[in-house]
Amino acid sequence: MRLGSATTGATALENIALDQIERIEILRGPASHLYGSDAIGGVIQIFTKSGQGAPRANFSAGFGRFNTRSLSGGYGGEVGDTRFSLQASQIESDGISAYAPGNPGYVNQNQDKDGHRNASLTLKLAQAVTAGQKIGVDGFVSSSRGHYDGWDSTVDYYHDQTLSSFDLYSKNRISDRWHSLVRVGTGADHLDDYSPGKAVFNTDQNQLLWQNDIVAGPGTAILGVERVKQKVGGTTAYSVASRTIQSWFGGYRARLGKHDIHLNLRNDDNTQFGSHSTGYLGYGYQMSPRWRVGASAGNAFKAPSFNDLYWPALGNPDLHPERARNKEASLHYDSGVDHFSAVYFDNQVSDLIAWAPIAPDSYTWLPANVDRASLRGVTLSGATVAGGFQIDANLTLQNPKDAVTGKLLINRAKEHGTLKIGRSVGNWNVGGELIVSGERYADAGNTLKMAGYGLVNLTASRALDKDWTLQARIDNLFDKSYALARGFNTPGLNVFASVRYRPAK
Repeated sequence: MRLGSATTGATALENIALDQIERIEILRGPASHLYGSDAIGGVIQIFTKSGQGAPRANFSAGFGRFNTRSLSGGYGGEVGDTRFSLQASQIESDGISAYAPGNPGYVNQNQDKDGHRNASLTLKLAQAVTAGQKIGVDGFVSSSRGHYDGWDSTVDYYHDQTLSSFDLYSKNRISDRWHSLVRVGTGADHLDDYSPGKAVFNTDQNQLLWQNDIVAGPGTAILGVERVKQKVGGTTAYSVASRTIQSWFGGYRARLGKHDIHLNLRNDDNTQFGSHSTGYLGYGYQMSPRWRVGASAGNAFKAPSFNDLYWPALGNPDLHPERARNKEASLHYDSGVDHFSAVYFDNQVSDLIAWAPIAPDSYTWLPANVDRASLRGVTLSGATVAGGFQIDANLTLQNPKDAVTGKLLINRAKEHGTLKIGRSVGNWNVGGELIVSGERYADAGNTLKMAGYGLVNLTASRALDKDWTLQARIDNLFDKSYALARGFNTPGLNVFASVRYRPAK
């Protein structure tokens, strides 16, 4: 289910509680051939917790710096042919002041703490009707309040936001070779902004999916249709307030001896921007039981958001959708606990949408299409166990630039990576994490430089018994001063501790 704002084009991931997440999967590279518009750079899939095994409760509570408090609990499991899960979470924090030196609102303006709070609830229920036939319902809702810095120190700027998602689905095994999924639902992002007058921004997305997986020859074919209707409303008078995307998609994946092939085609018919076809072709070869090479090519597109197009006085109705062509080559090694991969990527984006000032030194910015953007580089990743230590690392070296001017794209570093090391000692699990990023620029002309940074984080947990666990985390151990966006603060040294109850299976 798609969840996000069609006005900003973003998703408030910060309002999805970590305690309610079972796992997160990230698909890197253009993926419009599977997911349509917005998947131009990849897809983040968040899976909330499902009930497994005998029904049992779970509980956690934590406290940390900035007066951060969290509380969560739930109950789930399986009873006969029914699987269910109900999870609830609450988190509050006093936060920090958002403004930092370099921000036009920094001097004598609203230097207060920008706190937030969020409460959320997830529900999952699935019923096996007969062998191979399952129906289910998923629900998610979060309600949050976030404060932010504005232009007037006498005003308390904040917004209230509600995210929700609800869907019904039916999984059906038509035959041993044909599996079908039908899903219908809606996702909503409703935000009320107070600064100090009230402004309302609502997005509603009605969604329908029918997907069929059919065994054909040595592989599996996928065929399906999708329909998404986006509607925006509120106090802003958008000249266009809705659009519908009708899509069909198909693909085939097979393994022929040492050879893997993967083919996908998709067409999205957007009532604003017409029809866009995307495709993907991937090939892999298993050189030996441990070594594999691969190559792929595909294209993608991204439609502008409603704010990009129609925001009063600051929108650009002449924007074109972003279009991308991507090529990759990869080498993979897999042997038990040892994993290594090297992926070369070449992503060429036409009409990249970027914000730019209407004049030099102006604080009024408008969205505009960058003629051509080039993102080439290599990602190295690996994991192993050495001397009882679990080691996991990744590093991306890239050259993300405006292909016309040769300048680096805004807020993109040439290098970034992470290194994680962990070890279990008795009832203890301890770990460390290093996050590094190179320098970036806050403007298209590459005159406003943001320095690179390195952050060290530490984690520790101790099992008190088979059900109870103590956990602690220190972020930014050395209280490093750094910036993710010019003119905005980031937290310094941050400590958080929690206790968790989860009965053993």
